[in-house]
Amino acid sequence: MSVLWLLLGLLALTDLSESSNWGCYGNIRNFETPGASCRIGKRHGLNYCGVRASERLAEIDMPYLLRYQPVIRIAGQKYCVDPAVIAGVLSRESHGGNVITNVGNMGDGIGAVQDPGLYAPTSWISESRVSQITEVLTVRIKEIQRRFPTWNSDQYLRGGLCAYAGAPEYIRSSQDLSCDFCNDVLARAKYFKRHGF
Repeated sequence: MSVLWLLLGLLALTDLSESSNWGCYGNIRNFETPGASCRIGKRHGLNYCGVRASERLAEIDMPYLLRYQPVIRIAGQKYCVDPAVIAGVLSRESHGGNVITNVGNMGDGIGAVQDPGLYAPTSWISESRVSQITEVLTVRIKEIQRRFPTWNSDQYLRGGLCAYAGAPEYIRSSQDLSCDFCNDVLARAKYFKRHGF
């Protein structure tokens, strides 16, 4: 019986260390972020903003995202992106697959724009969709890496998230790495990381 407990403990530690080391673009646990803007908090009926608002929105989306956790992990491994970051993007864009917000063109023709106009119930998250979104994010990160070769991995992720939400041309210097999309996604991602992603 004690051998079984030892094996289960080792398996849990292996799984924990595996998920905590995913991602080629910095350790999101170490990121500082102001979280969602007050505009985002207000849009979702919250009378507060910042990390607290991002975490509350992530908490609301968590049950929906848990259904897609295996798909998110596969995309994370394939593209070397922390699954918590992917979950943060999905939470921001679609409330974890619960709704698509204002379907439109994000410059690449595949994303749901984060500024909602109309909400439509959907179950649009599939392995190919998550893979496509993650691939676009990594393409944006690599564009930032080419343009700013002296930046660190944290700056690449921030720049990639801002470029994902807008366009690569939006990033002209390190002053542009604090866009609302990035700040909110990173705060949500940190929440998801603490809760098993």
